[in-house]
Amino acid sequence: MSTLTIELTDDLAARLAAASARQQVPAAQVVQEALAKALPALPEGKSLYDAMMEMGAIGCFDSGVTDLATNPKYMEGFGQWQP
Repeated sequence: MSTLTIELTDDLAARLAAASARQQVPAAQVVQEALAKALPALPEGKSLYDAMMEMGAIGCFDSGVTDLATNPKYMEGFGQWQP
């Protein structure tokens, strides 16, 4: 078991305390359950790439720029520090 320390806004801390009291469980359990729900584990042997491919989320975005790979103007400023 690992320990994680985070900062919460007052509103979020109050909501966590209310959920903990309502469910009659420690706040840590409420957080663990929420994280488990928000971050589902990938099936054994399956990569994020595989999951994204199944969802059709890889290669499905079109920038609308037809000469992105060939027009040097898109490289202007690339790699330069911009604070």
